[in-house]
Amino acid sequence: MKKICVALGVLFMAIASAYADENELVKTATSISTKSSGEISTDSIYWTFPGSVGLNVNQAYFSEYSMEGTGLSVSSDAFANLNANYKKNRVKWDNNLSAKYGFLFSNQFTTDSLRKNMDELGLSSKFGYKMAQYWYASALASLETQFTNGYKYEPLPNGTDTAILNSSFFAPGYVKVSLGFDYVPNKYISLFMSPLTTRFTICRLNELAQNYGMELIEGTANEYKKSRSELGAYAILRSDFDITKNIHFFSSLEAFYAYNKAVSTHTHGYVENWFGKIYNSICDQRDDINNVRGILQNLHKEDYSNGKMPEDMRDLIVSLSDKGELDDEDMAKLLDSKTYESSYSDDLDINKFIHGWYFKWKLELMVKLTKYINVSFRTQLKYDNAEMKTIDGKHFGLPHADIQFWESTSLGIAYKF
Repeated sequence: MKKICVALGVLFMAIASAYADENELVKTATSISTKSSGEISTDSIYWTFPGSVGLNVNQAYFSEYSMEGTGLSVSSDAFANLNANYKKNRVKWDNNLSAKYGFLFSNQFTTDSLRKNMDELGLSSKFGYKMAQYWYASALASLETQFTNGYKYEPLPNGTDTAILNSSFFAPGYVKVSLGFDYVPNKYISLFMSPLTTRFTICRLNELAQNYGMELIEGTANEYKKSRSELGAYAILRSDFDITKNIHFFSSLEAFYAYNKAVSTHTHGYVENWFGKIYNSICDQRDDINNVRGILQNLHKEDYSNGKMPEDMRDLIVSLSDKGELDDEDMAKLLDSKTYESSYSDDLDINKFIHGWYFKWKLELMVKLTKYINVSFRTQLKYDNAEMKTIDGKHFGLPHADIQFWESTSLGIAYKF
């Protein structure tokens, strides 16, 4: 009897085990069937890691007798665009690292024959929760800066040029934190709109602070704060897709407008007002125009604390009057110290605050010739009213905001994954 009970017990356990195994097989088959039918299991976690890396090179040579140019030039740049994207149910989280760095060599350069021609570093993270079919409530954080020093090369009278520092690592640096809505109608395009964005501009180098609208520290003559913050509205439209199997297209258009007047900028209206008549009256006298520009380039670097007319400005006005370039009435008005001091006090404000705003458009087009060899076209157009660092004759040699533009067309190798 005992043996029979043991045998029945073993048989029962075997049947139970077989039943459990059958249920597990049914669950597995059902899971496989569900996934193969295109449905997504609610407890699945999906990470994707698309991106691309590459190296581009461009070379050109012109003999001294060629009408198209002179000398040898070689440029090379490396780039990486890495993504880590997560999607589960209503949650969508996109992360991106973008880096570009390149050099330009020319045997015609008199200073620094190897010069940097591309330098970008960007990080971004966008977290969204799906509210409707194409709409996400989203939070965005991003950082932009560069790796190394950047220079502007100014020609010298002896035919050479000099390197002037105009940017560096976190000089400037931009940090944005945004709350808003993301419209994603398909996997090729997205529009992020934020009515509440804080933008931090950072400049760690005091000598470059004026270029990026930093505020003068109260009680100092030339010490500036390292950062400034703006609260405003921000939007970015992105498109990223393959036009054909061998042509990839990427574009982004972004814009920001600050609600508060947080940008400090130096005004030189009184200088332009005073010299506007002089400049226009001697437009045919090239030497005098250069003289005006030279004086003004020195004026904006001086201390304006006393509000007195500089002697070289007075001497120029007198010399122009002696040449008959200015009549007596204009000369008397320009030399009137009270008028000058009044104009000075009205127009000069070391920490005049304005609303900051900017836009930036990027475009990249990559054509695959073979699996790894490609031709790429990249361009960027940017305007930031706080970046007053361009100098030219149109603005009397004084810093002013201007449109920044670069483009690159090159042949290289790239791996897209």
